[in-house]
Amino acid sequence: MKRFLDKTWAKCAAFFLTLVFGVLTVLGGVGVAALISYDVFLDDGAFARQSLYENRCYSAVDHADSFLRGNLANAGLLSDADGYDYSNIENSPTAVPGEESIPSFLKELSQDFSNEFTLDGFGCHLTVASDDTGEVYLENFALTYTDKPLYTAQSTRLYTLSDGSIYALTYTVDLLQVETAPTYSYLLLSWLTEHTGLTIFLTALFALLALFCFCFSMASAGHWAGHEGIHLTWLDKIPADVWLLVLLCTFFIGWEAFYYEWGRVFFCAALVPLVLLFLCAFAAQCKAGTVLRGALIGRIARFLWRIVRAVFRALLHTLVRLPLVWKTALVGLVIAGAEFLLYINDFYRVRYGVFLVMKLIELLAVLYIAVSLRTLQKGGEKLARGDFSSPIDTRYLLWDFKRYGQELNDVQGGLEQAVQEQMKAEHLKTELITNVSHDIKTPLTSIVNYVDLLKKEDMPSSAAREYIAVLDRQSHRLKKLTEDLVEASKASSGALNVELQPTDVNVLLSQIEGEYQERLAACHLTLVTQPPAPGTMIQADSRLLSRVMDNLVSNVCKYAMENTRVYVTAAVRDGQAVISFKNVSRDELNISPDELMERFVRGDASRHSEGSGLGLSIARSLVQLQGGTFALSIDADLFRADIVFPLI
Repeated sequence: MKRFLDKTWAKCAAFFLTLVFGVLTVLGGVGVAALISYDVFLDDGAFARQSLYENRCYSAVDHADSFLRGNLANAGLLSDADGYDYSNIENSPTAVPGEESIPSFLKELSQDFSNEFTLDGFGCHLTVASDDTGEVYLENFALTYTDKPLYTAQSTRLYTLSDGSIYALTYTVDLLQVETAPTYSYLLLSWLTEHTGLTIFLTALFALLALFCFCFSMASAGHWAGHEGIHLTWLDKIPADVWLLVLLCTFFIGWEAFYYEWGRVFFCAALVPLVLLFLCAFAAQCKAGTVLRGALIGRIARFLWRIVRAVFRALLHTLVRLPLVWKTALVGLVIAGAEFLLYINDFYRVRYGVFLVMKLIELLAVLYIAVSLRTLQKGGEKLARGDFSSPIDTRYLLWDFKRYGQELNDVQGGLEQAVQEQMKAEHLKTELITNVSHDIKTPLTSIVNYVDLLKKEDMPSSAAREYIAVLDRQSHRLKKLTEDLVEASKASSGALNVELQPTDVNVLLSQIEGEYQERLAACHLTLVTQPPAPGTMIQADSRLLSRVMDNLVSNVCKYAMENTRVYVTAAVRDGQAVISFKNVSRDELNISPDELMERFVRGDASRHSEGSGLGLSIARSLVQLQGGTFALSIDADLFRADIVFPLI
């Protein structure tokens, strides 16, 4: 069977046979329906035969009744109120003047009656008798012993005479078997009645053959010789909805054009091939999967959907890009316009319940906006404080609030990651500096020790003693630089242990004056101290604070102008103790305070003085570890360093 699916001749034959067997099936179905309507399957055709015989008998009675009424009317014996039109009756006898009795008049019509209703013309024996007396007035011919009636029927008809009386006649019809050809409907129904089983068998057979040919047409749709898979011809490419539209339009136009019954039947029969052709094309489209994609309505719908989607996306994009203020203003304007329209139409006065509900909804919306803004505000405050432990919960936020919350969480995550990476880098740097310093420290200690041994030896040459002095000075300088590197690294990374204890600022200034006065005097500098009020206490680590003071004094000795004063003052301002170091710089200060506190930055650009450039940076880190602040200020040649601690 599969090898015939792509054959053109097989397709055409199946198409034609489907139509032929379909027509035969319909005709057989009509015949079976007629048999069912006459109860053939219940009484073996008795009712059908009776109906056929009765129709013929009563048809003969109607003809005889029309014949008599016409003659009675022409004779003036029938009243006008009888309501029968006899204008077209010919060959009637001459009207009888005056009133004559009906029996005598009917007997005069016996010859005309016999000539009118012959055996060959009507195939039945017909008598007309009085309904009261039973006297026979008219008979078309006499029955013989060989005549056997198939069916006998009687019918009584009433006649209104000219004098107003009512006369009744009884018609008796005996249906006889004659040689004349009956009507086609009589022959067809008679054949169906006699061949009921054959009719049903042929109808079922034609239906199965029509179904087989139809299924073959559907299966072969889309298969063509020379093409692999499903191939659509120009007929198959016509959209299914266009097919349906053409068929429906054709049907309604034809239905209105052929208004009589048989015309509509023939028109519908002529439309069947087009319907079958559409089904074949539809089957091919289903196999190719182009029914919805190729439909004209689908194409129009997709085109309109693309337009609507583009407009919606453009509007949505515009609304999303609008600032929150403009969005709020737009929503408020829409709400105000809607309420204004409702107000001018007296809607609120009639529907005050709706007004209360709308205001309640507006209140809830405002409360939600306030809660959302408060949530974002708390998140921003935590972020400003450096608290990265709790991100903003955006589960209950909507629209722009949700987007802003996510952006704040992204910023928080980025900052947290940056801080972690910075801490990791500082930790790695501290480890690197510590390891390198440790590796340098071992050979450096050996150098320092051997230089000390060489200093104890007697050197005959003054140049050798000078070289040893240089070695001693530079080795100690390198040792100090190594120690500063380690300390700066630990201080900046917070790796140092801090033991905060209450410290009296007055005692601290007394220690500074006692420890560094001689050292400053050796640098030709005069120390001036100005202690604060008694009882000024701060929380500090004395060991770390001593190192800060040592670095500041060392910085003063290196860069202060000789024969000037160095001021170390302490004062209380805004609940804080401020310790200040002030001196006049020997060289011009063409550098900012922030740059001075960076590592390896020195006040003299020529770097002719000894120093590592780490002193101020170490001092700031140590002060910050103790919870204080360290600040520098420069005013022309005046250098000032402020250490601020909160009072306790």
